[in-house]
Amino acid sequence: MTLFYIGIGSNDEAEKNCWQMIQALRQQFGTLLVSSLIQTSAEGNAMTKEKVADYYNAVVCFESEASSTLINSWCKQIEDRLGRVRGSLKCRADLDILQVVEDVREVKVSAIEEVYYRPLLKQLWNFQRGRPISVFTGAINLAFEKGVKLGNQPCLLPELEFEAV
Repeated sequence: MTLFYIGIGSNDEAEKNCWQMIQALRQQFGTLLVSSLIQTSAEGNAMTKEKVADYYNAVVCFESEASSTLINSWCKQIEDRLGRVRGSLKCRADLDILQVVEDVREVKVSAIEEVYYRPLLKQLWNFQRGRPISVFTGAINLAFEKGVKLGNQPCLLPELEFEAV
């Protein structure tokens, strides 16, 4: 199985949209390893000096046999479903494939173009290798089902269980 590392971000109803992106990933791919959810500064539009809301960002890791092309297409569908308007300074949902590896030892943190994802990817990578992890004291707490929440360290979110109605 291939490991996919996906960066998620939002600066428009960020907490709600990050929760929805993570839930969509769980529904599609099962068990997820999720980094801390942190607030990062957005870059405004230099031409108009327009202020842009800060982002919430996290990195999610899961295993899949699907191709990168298929995963990327699925990510774009989720962005669209959550109301992303491409080119807008407000971003409801952003899901980007950061790395695709066969073995966790192949992860290259320095290869990530978006520098704000690097400490989050490194947090997951160290967790997966049993090494000390970074703890983000300013992390956003995000609750899922009873007893399951994101916080200042990585969290393993189990596959969603559905009850027959």
